[in-house]
Amino acid sequence: MKAIVTTLVCLFTMAMAQAQNKEQQLQSIKEAYDQAQERVANDGKEGHQRKCLDLVLRDEGGYAGQKIKDVVHIYYYEDHTSAEDGALQVNNKPYFIQHERVYEGYSLYEEYLFKMNDTGEMCDDPLIYAFRREQRDVNDYESEKQYYWANERLIHSKLSIPGEIVEDEDMMNAAKRYYDIFINAFFDLSTRFY
Repeated sequence: MKAIVTTLVCLFTMAMAQAQNKEQQLQSIKEAYDQAQERVANDGKEGHQRKCLDLVLRDEGGYAGQKIKDVVHIYYYEDHTSAEDGALQVNNKPYFIQHERVYEGYSLYEEYLFKMNDTGEMCDDPLIYAFRREQRDVNDYESEKQYYWANERLIHSKLSIPGEIVEDEDMMNAAKRYYDIFINAFFDLSTRFY
């Protein structure tokens, strides 16, 4: 009996510690999001260098006056690391991505937040937060989804419609595509050695 009580107490203590750790991770992600929003708001203003790649996938008047817009904004920062020969290597790496698509009664807005690499290692920054809002005029449909990751594992999701499908893997794949587009297309231009 004593062993069972001890085991239950240990399990309860472990569960409480995991819940507290999760809350700390969520709080850390929310703080990183606030910092990213501040950086985005100051991008290119008051002496700050503009560090945003704008990809206009489609932006036109549309058919019969309907606006068609599909734009991606990739905000990046300088990651300072050491190269194999000891030289300082500076890479531009994405930390926040916004995607907006609007056409004929449909709108989609997405955000992707990456943890900024401050480890001095040459590795991709992990996705820590994603947001998706989708609206359709048909049936006044509106959906919002939020995903939080720690150590590349989903730790929390928030869905506006009960029973909606959790699309965290789809969001991770989309974020990886945008991240890779930036890195692959601009690696040679954005890497400097000192």
